[in-house]
Amino acid sequence: MIAVLQNISIGIFAFFVLYAVATGTLLVMSAREISWYSRGQGPTRARSGELARHPSVSLISPAHEEGVLIVQSAKTFLASDYEPLEVVIVDDGSKDDTFARLQDAFDLVPLPLRGRTVLPSAPIRSVSISRTDPRLRVVSKENGGKSDAVNAGLSIARGELVVLVDADSILEPEAITRAVVPFEIHPDHCMAVGGGIRVANGAKIVGGQVVSTGITRWGVGATQVLEYLRGFFATRIAWSEMNGLLLVSGAFGVFQRDLLVALGGYSKGTLGEDMEITMRIHHVLRPEMKDARVDFAADAVCWTEVPSSMKSLRSQRIRWHTGLLDNLRMHKGMFGRPRFGAAGVFAMPYLVLFEALEPLVEILGFAIVITLVILHAENWTYLVAFFLIATLTGEVMSATALLIEEIGFRRYRALDLLRLTAWGLVESVWFRPPMAWWRLKATLFALIGRRPGWAPIPRGATLEKPTQVVTPLTR
Repeated sequence: MIAVLQNISIGIFAFFVLYAVATGTLLVMSAREISWYSRGQGPTRARSGELARHPSVSLISPAHEEGVLIVQSAKTFLASDYEPLEVVIVDDGSKDDTFARLQDAFDLVPLPLRGRTVLPSAPIRSVSISRTDPRLRVVSKENGGKSDAVNAGLSIARGELVVLVDADSILEPEAITRAVVPFEIHPDHCMAVGGGIRVANGAKIVGGQVVSTGITRWGVGATQVLEYLRGFFATRIAWSEMNGLLLVSGAFGVFQRDLLVALGGYSKGTLGEDMEITMRIHHVLRPEMKDARVDFAADAVCWTEVPSSMKSLRSQRIRWHTGLLDNLRMHKGMFGRPRFGAAGVFAMPYLVLFEALEPLVEILGFAIVITLVILHAENWTYLVAFFLIATLTGEVMSATALLIEEIGFRRYRALDLLRLTAWGLVESVWFRPPMAWWRLKATLFALIGRRPGWAPIPRGATLEKPTQVVTPLTR
């Protein structure tokens, strides 16, 4: 038995080495791209309006039980510096005062309902327009879930491009302007653009705008800042460069409206609808349109509040991993196939190996190591090497993400970076084990056909009431 465990552990060690090599390659590519960006090279430095093409934009924000935030969020969306802009807020069957607050704040009046909508959705009760700002439209519909609300918004939106934003997220004033640039540069090839998502916990927010950044002292929030920096700036920059990006975050993404309509809108058959629509774009278009692109605009920033407790984080991560497994199953035909470009050859295998299977390998690896120690069959040289490769990969990723952040964006103070570094050093001890277990738990749920529920995340960071007109944080 000891020999079998040792052979399995060697295979797991090889897995982590492969993960380190693959991820290290992504880090190098991202660092190179952000270095060019910091020197003013590359198209991301261009501004919307400087180019010949200037598409119209409709911002769609699905809202459910968002009465506390909705007026502030609507004002923030309307404060974007992009023109022409239309804002469509979809009240997805809220039982609170979401619609009433919008009606009072913006003097809504009903519009005649059109006939059949271009995408099916739960019944639409009314479509209203604001007298105080005609750019705002509010859709009231029966509850059908986030995907259903987005589809209803797509039926009402009139812009060439649609910006999809969560109602509790905060867009920087220039976010849409920057996210639209790839569409202006590649009008025939750019299908979607994902924005950079940053953690609002710890930041100072006044009047729906981030006026100063900060890092919460608590480990749950601070470690998630590291996660988001790694995910959005240490890897997605590289995937975008290879045209293998398989996720445009639901918190902030820009799409060609006609494309989403032609694809049938957002799917209701997955808990990861944002990843699924991105995969579907690659799956449907890439075989015939080799140059079709899904890009990432790191400087188009959206702030979102993340879970502040392990309990709410657990629910979120189980749901996310279930969505990942849903999408890998739905688009398994892309796996390893050159006709889908880097998305099929590199990105899909990466997701399967280092996202879907990694929790199982990680937990199994440490379980075997502990068993060998108990049985006194350990090889200390091997154990040290195993521990280093399994844990230091994350530390290197965190350090590189912080380096990319400092070179390209410099949003955090030196004290904040020091705090992030400190939490990063202990992440593998207290944060990664439960994360791996929750993801493994989601896998077990998927195998037995059990679906996790949608537990709301307690909010707090974005609820500060405006006291005066302030200058938002920009760079």
